[in-house]
Amino acid sequence: MREKLNETIKIFREKGATNKAGALTLEELGLPKMFKYLMSSPMGADLPFLEEDGKYYLDEKHASDIKEGMIQGIPFSNWVKQTGRVPRGYLRYRVLFMLRDKSMAGSEISDQIERDTAGSYRPSPGSIYPLLQQLKERGIIEELPVVDGKKRYKLTELGQAFLDEQTGMFEQMRKRLISGPVPAPPFLELPDDIKYLSDSARGLFRRMMELAIEICENPDPNLAQEVDSLFKKTSQRLDDILERIE
Repeated sequence: MREKLNETIKIFREKGATNKAGALTLEELGLPKMFKYLMSSPMGADLPFLEEDGKYYLDEKHASDIKEGMIQGIPFSNWVKQTGRVPRGYLRYRVLFMLRDKSMAGSEISDQIERDTAGSYRPSPGSIYPLLQQLKERGIIEELPVVDGKKRYKLTELGQAFLDEQTGMFEQMRKRLISGPVPAPPFLELPDDIKYLSDSARGLFRRMMELAIEICENPDPNLAQEVDSLFKKTSQRLDDILERIE
């Protein structure tokens, strides 16, 4: 994963998409549509890329934290485990959800989250304030005049739309978790003489993910029927092979 991230960062730098003025579309960057899906997911908050009117650019300040196996000071080998426990994507969602009803300061948000979790979790200043700054730069929240020495924020119209999108995404994630984890691509470890199956399996798995994204974005009944027919034929063919093996 780290290698893929570094490759993507390199693409942005080579294309000159390192600031808002140099932002490029996925096509111009040569990136798959899966990148858009990844950016809109909770994990997108931890990636060093920003979106502006359908175009993307590299956040060099954020990218500078990703070096020597580190992401924001967390050893890469432990990153998934730690962010899985308190994912930054979830913190972003929680902040937006709280700002939906009233304006709040960073310290007030942290206090409320600590109360809501019975003291088990309190976002650190190093988590909450950079997140608020990022959301402000994206136009998702806006800063209000200082009152009582506190700088408060409120949700913008764009932020409300973004929150609605995130709410739907978290609901989909919840349903997926309830129904069980998504399996990893098969044939990952094979003898050298048939290792080509690993590449084939990865390719198929990637196409499945890309197809799922396309159908979600463009729910065409005719396309769905075509894909359904293909799946059924493929499943039947695999059943035939399994019967021969047995």
